[in-house]
Amino acid sequence: MARYLFLLSLVFCFAACSSTDEEPDPVEATCTDELSAACLVDQMICTVGEFGPGCTPCPAGQYASADDASACVDIPGTKMVHTFPMTHTEGGQEITNMCRSWSIGNTEPIYVSAVEFIQDEHSHHSNWMFVPEGNFEGPDDEIWPCADYGYCSNDHCPEQLTAALLGGVLYVQSTQAPREVQKLPPGAVIKLPANARIISDVHLLNLTEEPKDGNSTMTLYTVPEEEAEIAVAPFHLDFEELAIPPNAHSRWTAECPLAQTYEDIAGIPLDLEIYYLLPHTHALGTRVFVEIIGGPNDGESLMDVRGFNSEARGYRYWPGVSLAGAEGLRFGCEFYNPTDEVVGWGFADQEMCEVLGFGNAKIAFEANVQSFEVGGKEGEIELFNGNCETFGFAWNP
Repeated sequence: MARYLFLLSLVFCFAACSSTDEEPDPVEATCTDELSAACLVDQMICTVGEFGPGCTPCPAGQYASADDASACVDIPGTKMVHTFPMTHTEGGQEITNMCRSWSIGNTEPIYVSAVEFIQDEHSHHSNWMFVPEGNFEGPDDEIWPCADYGYCSNDHCPEQLTAALLGGVLYVQSTQAPREVQKLPPGAVIKLPANARIISDVHLLNLTEEPKDGNSTMTLYTVPEEEAEIAVAPFHLDFEELAIPPNAHSRWTAECPLAQTYEDIAGIPLDLEIYYLLPHTHALGTRVFVEIIGGPNDGESLMDVRGFNSEARGYRYWPGVSLAGAEGLRFGCEFYNPTDEVVGWGFADQEMCEVLGFGNAKIAFEANVQSFEVGGKEGEIELFNGNCETFGFAWNP
């Protein structure tokens, strides 16, 4: 854990300033398109203050809209709010394999157009699924061991794929983000069945030296059925096999075929339209990227997130990006490992390279990398190529 805290200290650097007797010149600057776009990557707006332009987070109940980079906008919809039980971590402590739940009690399906997540418990990362009533029935007023209520398998704890097959994916948190809004375009929703039960893993990582009591609150923004035009399907890109070399920059890339899998299951050519992408690495991550393979938009960049900063980093696409005619997706991550040890896939001071997505599609899919090959070097960057396999299932909520 001490090594992980050291690594984070390399990522979060603060510039020291020396004081002088002279008054600084007044700053005259505006929000450029480039800075506004950079702020939007972290779900913030660009504002001009006393010391010039900078990024400002939106308050609860609002989100940064790409339509106006200088204003926060109210999240539309009817609110459903739930606050989860308190948690406790000691300084430097990491907690995994615990879960929490929310039995909504809805007698009819509900249509979620946005999810707002706020936490002050040092939540490192959390994956929120929904299942029909009667599954994984841990107590809603407690933080409970995932394994005690069957939300684990021999290989995975929590067993999120099983939950996704039973119900679906609701929301995934950006690494250490204290607040995040997952907003879908108008007409697109996540459809929750009657008597839905929301479950999440609890993965806490206290990066301070002080103990912390805190919790999390989730707000669902719902719309009437007549406004729900598209029930989105989830998909996941995951580079599960990593061996990040010491004292080096490295790039890990995988090309994931999708067109044939889509046609085999849906019976039609690939017609996925992407609405949302969310990257996930730990502190060594310096870049996450997603590109289109094949078709009329071959090589088009869908996401290219640089650095790691513990902010909300979900990408919204309004209108959606069509993959019609494409063969699949290329994705990957870059890392800088300043230690003398190889870093693999895992928690704490290990790494991950993942992307969650939502889109309009007739299948949900998982693209997974379980092996890789050394690919040489590009300048000072060591290259590694992953072998990606894609499997899917029909999506008919």
